[in-house]
Amino acid sequence: MDPGFEAVLRQFVIDRSGALFRTAYLLTGDRHAAEDLVQSALAKTAARSRGRAACATPRPSRGTSAAPCTTSR
Repeated sequence: MDPGFEAVLRQFVIDRSGALFRTAYLLTGDRHAAEDLVQSALAKTAARSRGRAACATPRPSRGTSAAPCTTSR
């Protein structure tokens, strides 16, 4: 994992995990289910963001054989 991406992700978790947990608790009504929900959401966010970070690199110019970067949703 890119150290810069890892630092940004770590700071996002520090900054937002409390609010995410409170929202998840309101949705689930259970502390353990809320913790699981937040963990799942953060894991999915990290996986998607990692893929998008890789796509942020410049694409080859027109007429080259390289395929464009795509991510699944």
